[in-house]
Amino acid sequence: MIRLSKYVLSLILLGSFAPLRAQEEVTETESNVTVLPPLFDYPTVPEEITEWQARNNWLVEHFWDNFDFKQKAVGHAQLVHAFRTFTVPIRFADAKVSLKSIDKLISKLKKQPGLLLQFTKVAEQECYDPKTSAVIIDQVYLPFLAAIHADKKLPAVRKARYEHQYQALNGCLVDDEMKSFDFVDRNGGPTKFNPVASKYTIIEFGDPDCSECIINKVRLETDELLQKMCSDGTAQVYFIIPDADPDDDSWRNRVADYPHYWTVGAAPSADEQIDLRYTPCIYVIGPDRKIISKNSTPDQIHAILAAE
Repeated sequence: MIRLSKYVLSLILLGSFAPLRAQEEVTETESNVTVLPPLFDYPTVPEEITEWQARNNWLVEHFWDNFDFKQKAVGHAQLVHAFRTFTVPIRFADAKVSLKSIDKLISKLKKQPGLLLQFTKVAEQECYDPKTSAVIIDQVYLPFLAAIHADKKLPAVRKARYEHQYQALNGCLVDDEMKSFDFVDRNGGPTKFNPVASKYTIIEFGDPDCSECIINKVRLETDELLQKMCSDGTAQVYFIIPDADPDDDSWRNRVADYPHYWTVGAAPSADEQIDLRYTPCIYVIGPDRKIISKNSTPDQIHAILAAE
Protein backbone atom coordinates (compact mmCIF):
# COMPACT_ATOMS: atom_id res chain seq x y z
CA MET A 1 0.00 0.00 0.00
CA ILE A 2 1.40 3.40 -0.99
CA ARG A 3 1.58 5.91 1.84
CA LEU A 4 1.73 9.67 1.58
CA SER A 5 5.11 11.06 2.46
CA LYS A 6 5.50 12.97 5.72
CA TYR A 7 6.08 16.04 3.57
CA VAL A 8 2.72 15.82 1.80
CA LEU A 9 0.92 14.95 5.04
CA SER A 10 2.36 18.07 6.65
CA LEU A 11 1.04 20.14 3.78
CA ILE A 12 -2.43 18.71 4.30
CA LEU A 13 -2.34 19.52 8.00
CA LEU A 14 -1.11 23.03 7.34
CA GLY A 15 -3.64 23.55 4.57
CA SER A 16 -0.95 24.86 2.26
CA PHE A 17 0.74 23.48 -0.84
CA ALA A 18 3.02 26.44 -1.48
CA PRO A 19 6.35 24.62 -0.90
CA LEU A 20 5.52 21.95 -3.49
CA ARG A 21 7.37 23.82 -6.22
CA ALA A 22 10.63 22.95 -4.55
CA GLN A 23 9.72 19.34 -3.78
CA GLU A 24 11.82 16.72 -5.54
CA GLU A 25 11.24 13.02 -6.11
CA VAL A 26 13.99 10.85 -4.64
CA THR A 27 14.69 7.38 -6.03
CA GLU A 28 17.05 5.11 -4.09
CA THR A 29 19.30 2.57 -5.81
CA GLU A 30 21.76 0.12 -4.30
CA SER A 31 24.74 2.40 -4.87
CA ASN A 32 23.43 5.95 -4.70
CA VAL A 33 20.44 8.25 -4.48
CA THR A 34 19.07 9.80 -7.65
CA VAL A 35 17.24 13.09 -7.23
CA LEU A 36 14.74 13.86 -9.97
CA PRO A 37 13.34 17.35 -10.44
CA PRO A 38 9.53 17.67 -10.59
CA LEU A 39 7.89 17.65 -14.02
CA PHE A 40 6.81 21.26 -13.55
CA ASP A 41 6.35 23.90 -10.89
CA TYR A 42 3.36 22.87 -8.80
CA PRO A 43 0.94 25.75 -8.19
CA THR A 44 0.72 27.87 -5.07
CA VAL A 45 -2.71 28.62 -3.64
CA PRO A 46 -3.27 32.42 -3.36
CA GLU A 47 -2.99 33.59 0.23
CA GLU A 48 -6.33 35.38 0.08
CA ILE A 49 -8.10 32.04 -0.30
CA THR A 50 -8.33 30.87 3.29
CA GLU A 51 -11.31 28.50 3.44
CA TRP A 52 -10.20 24.86 3.46
CA GLN A 53 -12.35 23.46 0.67
CA ALA A 54 -11.87 26.58 -1.45
CA ARG A 55 -8.10 26.12 -1.26
CA ASN A 56 -8.41 22.51 -2.37
CA ASN A 57 -10.84 23.50 -5.13
CA TRP A 58 -8.40 26.08 -6.46
CA LEU A 59 -5.49 23.65 -6.39
CA VAL A 60 -7.45 20.94 -8.18
CA GLU A 61 -8.52 23.40 -10.87
CA HIS A 62 -5.04 24.80 -11.43
CA PHE A 63 -2.71 21.91 -10.62
CA TRP A 64 -1.74 21.17 -14.24
CA ASP A 65 -1.53 24.80 -15.42
CA ASN A 66 2.26 24.68 -15.71
CA PHE A 67 2.48 21.25 -17.33
CA ASP A 68 3.56 21.07 -20.98
CA PHE A 69 0.91 18.95 -22.74
CA LYS A 70 2.85 19.02 -26.00
CA GLN A 71 5.22 16.36 -24.69
CA LYS A 72 4.77 12.87 -26.10
CA ALA A 73 6.17 11.17 -23.01
CA VAL A 74 7.47 12.06 -19.56
CA GLY A 75 9.47 10.40 -16.79
CA HIS A 76 7.34 7.79 -15.04
CA ALA A 77 8.62 8.40 -11.50
CA GLN A 78 8.10 12.14 -11.90
CA LEU A 79 4.58 11.64 -13.23
CA VAL A 80 3.75 9.33 -10.33
CA HIS A 81 4.89 12.02 -7.90
CA ALA A 82 2.86 14.70 -9.65
CA PHE A 83 -0.32 12.62 -9.93
CA ARG A 84 -0.04 11.39 -6.36
CA THR A 85 0.24 14.98 -5.19
CA PHE A 86 -2.75 15.90 -7.37
CA THR A 87 -4.94 13.26 -5.71
CA VAL A 88 -4.42 14.78 -2.26
CA PRO A 89 -6.57 17.92 -2.75
CA ILE A 90 -9.06 15.89 -4.82
CA ARG A 91 -10.07 14.11 -1.62
CA PHE A 92 -11.05 17.40 0.02
CA ALA A 93 -12.32 19.41 -2.94
CA ASP A 94 -15.93 19.61 -4.08
CA ALA A 95 -16.71 16.48 -6.13
CA LYS A 96 -18.05 18.48 -9.07
CA VAL A 97 -14.89 20.58 -9.17
CA SER A 98 -12.71 17.48 -9.07
CA LEU A 99 -14.57 15.73 -11.88
CA LYS A 100 -14.55 18.88 -14.00
CA SER A 101 -10.78 19.16 -13.52
CA ILE A 102 -10.34 15.52 -14.60
CA ASP A 103 -12.38 16.16 -17.75
CA LYS A 104 -10.26 19.22 -18.49
CA LEU A 105 -7.05 17.24 -17.97
CA ILE A 106 -8.19 14.41 -20.23
CA SER A 107 -9.34 16.80 -22.97
CA LYS A 108 -5.73 17.98 -23.22
CA LEU A 109 -4.25 14.49 -23.01
CA LYS A 110 -6.39 13.27 -25.92
CA LYS A 111 -4.11 15.17 -28.29
CA GLN A 112 -1.20 12.93 -27.25
CA PRO A 113 -2.34 9.26 -27.12
CA GLY A 114 1.02 8.11 -25.76
CA LEU A 115 0.80 10.62 -22.93
CA LEU A 116 -2.81 9.61 -22.28
CA LEU A 117 -1.63 6.02 -21.83
CA GLN A 118 1.07 7.13 -19.40
CA PHE A 119 -1.41 9.11 -17.31
CA THR A 120 -3.89 6.22 -17.34
CA LYS A 121 -1.21 3.81 -16.12
CA VAL A 122 -0.36 6.14 -13.24
CA ALA A 123 -4.05 6.80 -12.47
CA GLU A 124 -4.54 3.02 -12.25
CA GLN A 125 -1.66 2.76 -9.80
CA GLU A 126 -2.79 5.69 -7.65
CA CYS A 127 -6.62 5.49 -7.78
CA TYR A 128 -7.73 2.01 -8.86
CA ASP A 129 -5.39 -0.85 -7.97
CA PRO A 130 -6.08 -1.91 -4.34
CA LYS A 131 -2.51 -3.24 -4.05
CA THR A 132 -0.85 0.08 -4.86
CA SER A 133 -3.36 2.89 -4.26
CA ALA A 134 -3.33 4.91 -1.07
CA VAL A 135 -7.01 5.63 -1.72
CA ILE A 136 -9.45 4.22 -4.29
CA ILE A 137 -11.19 6.93 -6.34
CA ASP A 138 -13.13 5.14 -9.08
CA GLN A 139 -14.79 8.36 -10.24
CA VAL A 140 -11.35 9.76 -11.07
CA TYR A 141 -10.11 6.65 -12.85
CA LEU A 142 -13.17 5.87 -14.98
CA PRO A 143 -12.83 8.98 -17.23
CA PHE A 144 -9.30 7.86 -18.17
CA LEU A 145 -10.66 4.45 -19.15
CA ALA A 146 -13.44 6.08 -21.16
CA ALA A 147 -10.87 8.18 -23.02
CA ILE A 148 -8.77 5.10 -23.83
CA HIS A 149 -11.91 3.26 -24.94
CA ALA A 150 -12.89 6.11 -27.29
CA ASP A 151 -9.39 6.72 -28.74
CA LYS A 152 -9.23 5.22 -32.24
CA LYS A 153 -5.53 6.00 -32.69
CA LEU A 154 -4.31 3.60 -30.04
CA PRO A 155 -3.59 0.02 -31.18
CA ALA A 156 -6.02 -2.55 -29.81
CA VAL A 157 -3.19 -4.48 -28.15
CA ARG A 158 -2.30 -1.42 -26.05
CA LYS A 159 -5.94 -0.81 -25.14
CA ALA A 160 -6.89 -4.39 -24.25
CA ARG A 161 -6.00 -4.17 -20.55
CA TYR A 162 -7.96 -0.98 -20.08
CA GLU A 163 -10.90 -2.16 -22.21
CA HIS A 164 -11.49 -4.98 -19.73
CA GLN A 165 -11.38 -2.57 -16.80
CA TYR A 166 -13.69 -0.15 -18.60
CA GLN A 167 -16.32 -2.80 -19.32
CA ALA A 168 -16.26 -3.93 -15.67
CA LEU A 169 -16.10 -0.54 -13.94
CA ASN A 170 -18.45 1.39 -16.23
CA GLY A 171 -21.88 1.15 -14.63
CA CYS A 172 -20.52 -0.23 -11.34
CA LEU A 173 -20.11 2.98 -9.37
CA VAL A 174 -22.26 3.90 -6.38
CA ASP A 175 -25.62 5.24 -7.66
CA ASP A 176 -25.30 3.32 -10.93
CA GLU A 177 -27.97 0.75 -11.75
CA MET A 178 -26.65 -2.72 -11.00
CA LYS A 179 -26.05 -4.80 -14.09
CA SER A 180 -27.78 -8.10 -14.73
CA PHE A 181 -25.67 -11.20 -15.31
CA ASP A 182 -26.24 -14.91 -15.88
CA PHE A 183 -25.36 -17.59 -13.35
CA VAL A 184 -26.18 -21.17 -12.48
CA ASP A 185 -27.70 -21.71 -9.05
CA ARG A 186 -26.73 -24.51 -6.67
CA ASN A 187 -29.64 -26.61 -7.92
CA GLY A 188 -28.26 -26.48 -11.46
CA GLY A 189 -30.78 -24.03 -12.83
CA PRO A 190 -29.67 -21.24 -15.22
CA THR A 191 -30.70 -17.91 -13.70
CA LYS A 192 -30.39 -14.20 -14.42
CA PHE A 193 -29.51 -11.87 -11.55
CA ASN A 194 -32.46 -9.50 -11.26
CA PRO A 195 -32.69 -7.76 -7.85
CA VAL A 196 -36.20 -6.31 -7.99
CA ALA A 197 -38.16 -8.50 -5.61
CA SER A 198 -36.87 -6.96 -2.37
CA LYS A 199 -36.11 -3.54 -0.98
CA TYR A 200 -32.48 -4.43 -0.34
CA THR A 201 -30.29 -6.94 -2.13
CA ILE A 202 -26.91 -8.01 -0.79
CA ILE A 203 -24.72 -9.82 -3.28
CA GLU A 204 -21.34 -11.21 -2.31
CA PHE A 205 -18.91 -12.33 -4.97
CA GLY A 206 -16.46 -14.67 -3.30
CA ASP A 207 -15.07 -18.14 -2.77
CA PRO A 208 -16.45 -20.44 -0.04
CA ASP A 209 -12.89 -21.47 0.81
CA CYS A 210 -11.51 -17.95 1.42
CA SER A 211 -11.17 -17.06 5.10
CA GLU A 212 -12.77 -13.63 4.80
CA CYS A 213 -15.72 -15.11 2.90
CA ILE A 214 -16.22 -17.64 5.68
CA ILE A 215 -16.21 -14.85 8.27
CA ASN A 216 -18.67 -12.83 6.20
CA LYS A 217 -20.97 -15.86 5.91
CA VAL A 218 -21.05 -16.33 9.68
CA ARG A 219 -21.63 -12.65 10.37
CA LEU A 220 -24.35 -12.23 7.76
CA GLU A 221 -26.28 -15.41 8.57
CA THR A 222 -26.23 -14.52 12.30
CA ASP A 223 -27.27 -10.88 11.82
CA GLU A 224 -30.75 -10.84 13.39
CA LEU A 225 -31.86 -7.75 11.48
CA LEU A 226 -30.84 -9.23 8.14
CA GLN A 227 -32.51 -12.54 9.03
CA LYS A 228 -35.74 -10.72 9.87
CA MET A 229 -35.65 -8.69 6.65
CA CYS A 230 -34.99 -11.82 4.58
CA SER A 231 -37.89 -13.52 6.35
CA ASP A 232 -40.37 -10.73 5.62
CA GLY A 233 -39.13 -10.28 2.06
CA THR A 234 -37.54 -6.85 2.42
CA ALA A 235 -34.02 -8.20 1.83
CA GLN A 236 -32.41 -10.97 -0.17
CA VAL A 237 -28.87 -12.33 -0.15
CA TYR A 238 -26.86 -13.75 -3.04
CA PHE A 239 -23.51 -15.53 -2.84
CA ILE A 240 -21.92 -15.85 -6.27
CA ILE A 241 -18.66 -17.67 -7.07
CA PRO A 242 -17.20 -15.85 -10.08
CA ASP A 243 -14.54 -18.38 -11.02
CA ALA A 244 -16.38 -21.68 -10.55
CA ASP A 245 -17.31 -24.02 -13.39
CA PRO A 246 -21.11 -24.32 -13.30
CA ASP A 247 -20.81 -27.94 -14.48
CA ASP A 248 -18.41 -28.93 -11.71
CA ASP A 249 -20.31 -30.25 -8.69
CA SER A 250 -17.42 -29.61 -6.27
CA TRP A 251 -18.45 -26.02 -5.62
CA ARG A 252 -22.00 -27.14 -4.79
CA ASN A 253 -20.62 -29.40 -2.08
CA ARG A 254 -18.72 -26.47 -0.58
CA VAL A 255 -21.88 -24.34 -0.26
CA ALA A 256 -24.14 -27.11 1.02
CA ASP A 257 -24.39 -25.49 4.47
CA TYR A 258 -25.18 -21.98 3.21
CA PRO A 259 -28.59 -20.68 4.40
CA HIS A 260 -31.45 -22.12 2.38
CA TYR A 261 -32.93 -18.65 1.86
CA TRP A 262 -29.74 -17.37 0.19
CA THR A 263 -29.43 -17.63 -3.57
CA VAL A 264 -26.08 -19.32 -4.23
CA GLY A 265 -24.55 -19.86 -7.66
CA ALA A 266 -21.60 -19.77 -10.04
CA ALA A 267 -21.01 -17.09 -12.67
CA PRO A 268 -17.64 -17.61 -14.40
CA SER A 269 -18.11 -14.59 -16.68
CA ALA A 270 -19.25 -12.14 -13.98
CA ASP A 271 -15.88 -10.39 -13.80
CA GLU A 272 -16.26 -9.39 -17.46
CA GLN A 273 -19.29 -7.31 -16.53
CA ILE A 274 -18.94 -6.47 -12.85
CA ASP A 275 -16.13 -4.68 -11.00
CA LEU A 276 -14.64 -7.45 -8.88
CA ARG A 277 -11.22 -6.16 -7.87
CA TYR A 278 -11.62 -7.43 -4.33
CA THR A 279 -12.23 -10.89 -2.91
CA PRO A 280 -14.75 -10.97 -1.44
CA CYS A 281 -16.64 -8.12 -3.08
CA ILE A 282 -20.05 -7.23 -1.62
CA TYR A 283 -22.60 -4.95 -3.26
CA VAL A 284 -25.67 -3.52 -1.55
CA ILE A 285 -28.46 -2.65 -3.98
CA GLY A 286 -31.62 -0.64 -3.36
CA PRO A 287 -35.18 -1.13 -4.64
CA ASP A 288 -34.46 1.07 -7.66
CA ARG A 289 -31.65 -1.35 -8.61
CA LYS A 290 -29.09 1.35 -7.85
CA ILE A 291 -25.86 0.49 -6.04
CA ILE A 292 -25.95 1.86 -2.50
CA SER A 293 -22.55 0.51 -1.45
CA LYS A 294 -19.77 -1.63 -2.93
CA ASN A 295 -16.90 -3.49 -1.31
CA SER A 296 -19.07 -3.40 1.80
CA THR A 297 -18.36 -5.01 5.17
CA PRO A 298 -20.98 -6.80 7.33
CA ASP A 299 -20.93 -3.80 9.70
CA GLN A 300 -21.62 -1.40 6.84
CA ILE A 301 -24.42 -3.61 5.56
CA HIS A 302 -26.02 -3.71 9.01
CA ALA A 303 -25.78 0.08 9.29
CA ILE A 304 -27.52 0.54 5.93
CA LEU A 305 -30.33 -1.82 6.92
CA ALA A 306 -30.66 -0.29 10.41
CA ALA A 307 -31.04 3.19 8.92
CA GLU A 308 -34.28 2.02 7.30
